Amino acid sequence: MKKVIALLALSTLFAACEDPIPVVDPTALDNRNIYIRAYKYFDGAIIDRNTVYEINGDLIKFDHIYVTLSGARFVSYDDQDTTYTESDLTMIDLIGNSEVKLANLPAGNYNGSLEYTIGLDSSRAFTAPDQLDATNPLSKGLVWNGSDIGHSFFQMEGRIFNPADTVFTTPEATFNWRFATPDLAVLKSEKRNFNVASNKDVFIVMDIDIDNFFLGLTPSSTNIINSDPADATDYDLAKILRDNVSSEFVFKL
Repeated sequence: MKKVIALLALSTLFAACEDPIPVVDPTALDNRNIYIRAYKYFDGAIIDRNTVYEINGDLIKFDHIYVTLSGARFVSYDDQDTTYTESDLTMIDLIGNSEVKLANLPAGNYNGSLEYTIGLDSSRAFTAPDQLDATNPLSKGLVWNGSDIGHSFFQMEGRIFNPADTVFTTPEATFNWRFATPDLAVLKSEKRNFNVASNKDVFIVMDIDIDNFFLGLTPSSTNIINSDPADATDYDLAKILRDNVSSEFVFKL
């Protein structure tokens, strides 16, 4: 059975101001008209936090799957014109969210590539939560890993249960995987030809198979992936996770 999951999503506006730290302008959120619509499945079933899933011999439950996106823009087919969107940042939990505003594009016909980044540039990646405006989705610190690693670009948290368990209320361990740092940011580019009508929204669907996030990785044997550049083994695991996630962030035709 085809496992569908749509990904996600983007949104939050950084406004220019005298403060060198980007600040979200909440009014810009109302202007987003390009959405990612996400349908999230695991092994053919809609993913949730209560179901026990089996993956690579482990029994797990998911708690959070955070993703950080930025830099949404549209590039014309001849690379002559680029339409930037002021609202270019979001950090969202894919579990429990199905529609996310990605960008704002003026009314018109678009033929070219819709681009965005899974991740952040160096200035945003290492800006501590307490230096951000409260409306910034990164200000809560949910994906902050300290000044050396910065904000996670993707972070998956869950619990691991004993195979003999029958009630699955008390895990024997947890797992927390992430990839972070600008070197692991992923630029996504999707060719698209579409029309944006005045006062209308455009929805783009992603089919994502969360099972594939685990290719080559097993929670019980690797319960922590820190994405630490100073630890070569750990950083290589973060690269595997990055590649797995990137391969699933594809717009549906």
